[in-house]
Amino acid sequence: MGTEVAEQKVGGEFAEEALDHVPRQPFSVAGVLIPIISGTQACKYEAAEYFVAWQGVLTIVYTGIPSSIVKFKRELEHNLKGVRTENPGSMWPKTTIGCLQDDKTLTLEQLKTLRNICSEESPALATTESITVDNLSIAIYENRRLEKIITEVTVPLTLPVNKSKPLESEKAYVRSVLTEFADSNLDTYHQMTSLPGHRSAHYLQPVVEATVVHHLQKVPASLNRFRDRVDAELPGMYEWFADSSLHITIRALT
Repeated sequence: MGTEVAEQKVGGEFAEEALDHVPRQPFSVAGVLIPIISGTQACKYEAAEYFVAWQGVLTIVYTGIPSSIVKFKRELEHNLKGVRTENPGSMWPKTTIGCLQDDKTLTLEQLKTLRNICSEESPALATTESITVDNLSIAIYENRRLEKIITEVTVPLTLPVNKSKPLESEKAYVRSVLTEFADSNLDTYHQMTSLPGHRSAHYLQPVVEATVVHHLQKVPASLNRFRDRVDAELPGMYEWFADSSLHITIRALT
């Protein structure tokens, strides 16, 4: 199914000799993952709201992980013995859109400003068209923004698209994450958003790691306005990730 039409590329074309410096494990696991991915039902992700994650990272959060992706993760862990434990950050569905500049830390007042911006801009985000996830990519990347991908294989998912809502347990988990950023919790949550790390240098430093993602085919129409408001009300604080690199992280492999 997906195996025959999987798309591979390295800077536009696949070149095995260009990957001699890359750990070989991701290539061996691709043979295991491709049939699992191709047997996974295509699905929909619905945007919930803009959200400030730990260390001040800006994200788009989705309402919940669709059941077909939950099933894919279970099959991945069952078939890839010894694969790393899933990062907490991919247990709730999101797209990372920006991070603080290296020398910046959010004050409580700045966090309150972001809470206001997120509250006012999220309704427009939530009414945008849901994202059809009809393929997944196994990517080996050179920085954590995925602006430099060494190689990837993109595998189509099984059609038709399953439009079912995520399970209530998945939606409840997302709500528990979002509650941390509620107005009434900002004094406490500020400790998390002001932690060091995950600044620009973290996302740009050279690394060689592997992950499973879905690349966004288009960005939400409201995103430019959100960026403009953040830049206007918190000038010089944030660095934005390129539209072409925006993705939903499904699960890290290394």
